[in-house]
Amino acid sequence: MYCLNMILNNCIYKIKNNISPFKTAIFTVAISVIASVSVSAVSEIGKQIMTEEMNSIGLNGMAAVVYNSKGENITDTKFYNNISSLNETRSATPVITSNVSLTFSNNLSVPAMCWGINDKVTDVISLEVIDGRMINQNDICSNSRVCLVDEKIAYTAYRRNNIYGKKIKVNIDNNTTEFTIIGTIHKNSNVLNSITGDVIPDFIYIPYSTMMNLSSKPAFDQVIFTSNNTEVSNNNFKNNIIESDHRYSNSIINITDLSNQKEQIIRITDTAFLSLFIVSCVAVVVCSLSVAASVNTAVISKQKDIGIKMSMGAGSLNIISEFLLSAVMSCMVGIIAAVLFMYIVFKILMLFIPWKITVDIGLIGISVSATIILTTFFSFLPSCRAAKMPPIKALNRE
Repeated sequence: MYCLNMILNNCIYKIKNNISPFKTAIFTVAISVIASVSVSAVSEIGKQIMTEEMNSIGLNGMAAVVYNSKGENITDTKFYNNISSLNETRSATPVITSNVSLTFSNNLSVPAMCWGINDKVTDVISLEVIDGRMINQNDICSNSRVCLVDEKIAYTAYRRNNIYGKKIKVNIDNNTTEFTIIGTIHKNSNVLNSITGDVIPDFIYIPYSTMMNLSSKPAFDQVIFTSNNTEVSNNNFKNNIIESDHRYSNSIINITDLSNQKEQIIRITDTAFLSLFIVSCVAVVVCSLSVAASVNTAVISKQKDIGIKMSMGAGSLNIISEFLLSAVMSCMVGIIAAVLFMYIVFKILMLFIPWKITVDIGLIGISVSATIILTTFFSFLPSCRAAKMPPIKALNRE
C-alpha cells in the first residue's frame, strides 16, 4: 500500500511539473474551443428560428397561379379544389389579400393587410390562436362577417388580447363592412419583422368566400400548398393538374417553389455565421501561439534537465518529441475541458430555452484539428532550439 501511494504521488508530481508551464496555454485553448462551439451552436439555433419563422408564413410549400390565354388570372375555387384533390398534395389553402383600413369601436383606425383564408390554413401557414377560435367551414359556406386579428393590432386598439366579440369595420376596396372578431392570432413573425421593418405588416384574417364577395379581385392571388413528395417537380404538378381537369390544357400554370426563397434566406444567415466562425478561427491561431510560448518557457525552465538527459545520451529526436508531446497533451487537456464545460452549459440552457441546441460537428472537428496541427507546428521551433542546445551550456544555467 505504501509503495502504491509513493508511485501515485510520484505520478501526480510529474504531471504537475510537466503541466505547470502550460497552464496559460491550456486556458487559452479552452477559451478558443468554447468560442468555436458557441458560434456553431448559435448558428444552429439561428437556423431553427429562421426556419420556424419562414414556415409560419408559408415558405415551406409551393404557390400555384393559373392564367387563361389572355393572361388573366383565373385561380378560382375549382382550381383550388383541383390541387387539393391531387395525391401529391398534403394540404392546400387559397390566398387572396388586400391592403385595408381597420376602424375599431373606440374609433381607432390602423392600416393592415387582410387575408382571405380557409379552415385548413393552419396546415400550410403557422397561425396560433391565443384567444377565441379559428375560422371554420361554416364561416366559409355562409360568407360570415367574422375575422381574426394579430395580437399587435388587438393590443394597439384595446391594450389586451382577449377582444372576442368586439366589432371592427374593415374598409376593403373603399367598401366598409362590419366584422365580428372571433379570435386573436399570435404574432409569429417577430424575427422577420425585426429584419424587414415594415415590409411585413400587421394582418387580419377573414373567410376567403367573404373576401371574394367584398374584394374587387375576380380570383385568388394564389393557392399555397404543401406536397407529400418533395421530389415531384413543378412540371409534374402542372401535368397532374391538367390530367385531372382538361379545362386547364390551354392555360398557363405557374408554380413557384417557396422553399427556394427560404433556402436563399438561410444561405444569407449561413454567410453571417460563417463570418463569426472565421473570427473564432483567429482565436485558434492565437491559442496555438500561446502553447508555443509555453513550450519556450518550459525549455528555459528545464535547461538543466535537458543538459542531464543529453549528457546521458538522449538524442535530439527524444528532446523534440518530449516537448511536442507536452504541447499536444496540454492542447488536448484544454480541448477536453472546453467540450465538457460546454456540454454541461448546453444541458442547463436546454432546460430554459425552447430550441434544441446542436453544433456542426464538421466545423468543430476542423477547429479542433486546426488547433492541434497549429500547436504542433508552432511548438516545433522552440523544441528544436532545446534539442540543439549544448549540454554544457544547459548545465551551467544560472
